[in-house]
Amino acid sequence: MEKWLSLWSMGQTKTEQDMKAIRQAGFAGVEIWAEHHSAEADMALAADAGLKVGLHLPFHDLNLATPYEGVGTVITERNKYWLGKLGELGGGHAVIHGGSAWASEDEEDAGARVVGRLQQIRALADEHNVQLLFENQIPDKLNYMHIFPSSVDEWMSILDKTQTAACLDTGHLAVLGAPLAETVARLGNRLASVHFSDNDMKGDLHQLPGDGATQTGTRELVKILKENGYQGPVVFEINPYTYTLADILEHPSVTAQLDE
Repeated sequence: MEKWLSLWSMGQTKTEQDMKAIRQAGFAGVEIWAEHHSAEADMALAADAGLKVGLHLPFHDLNLATPYEGVGTVITERNKYWLGKLGELGGGHAVIHGGSAWASEDEEDAGARVVGRLQQIRALADEHNVQLLFENQIPDKLNYMHIFPSSVDEWMSILDKTQTAACLDTGHLAVLGAPLAETVARLGNRLASVHFSDNDMKGDLHQLPGDGATQTGTRELVKILKENGYQGPVVFEINPYTYTLADILEHPSVTAQLDE
């Protein structure tokens, strides 16, 4: 397993010194947040620091379930652009969100659009030597709109229909209330990346592991992953409005060795 950091965790401003500090703290890679103003520069800084580079594709205003074909075209073009940028660095992984139906009554039609667009984007990813990873989400508790996916079962179904790999967000899973060990076992070889954070099991707070209520620290997570033969990245995805980079790099959950 490799320790990675989501650059969402640093906010909008990063420096060469920041990237060196991340590398010196034992991180093997970083996940670029494509919605950051500095995303392209961040790719270069990370590569220059000797860090592996992954990507979190943009998703705000880019709803894969949209009924508007014009928006669908923009989604395709923006993702094609960013997948190409990652391909220029030799490829890697790119995480994508599924979006939402405007109303829960539209779930079936909207779900078909999500599947179709994911299949299209996965084909684009393949062209650039990028593995597309579909991330689990948190359902709308009002059931007014339908978030894709809103359950582990729905997630598994979409993964299989689109032949995408899985990015498991432990914080999202905790709010959903699904058991971590059982979910990892069900995912099996579909699992290609883990987003790791803590929360109060009510909202997606992106706390450092051990600071929330999930009782899943680094040691507990690694034990579950090892038992299921997982060898991919563990990406710390931490709230930049709560923690500084120094807070993150010095935290016991981060300094712990993944191979212990």
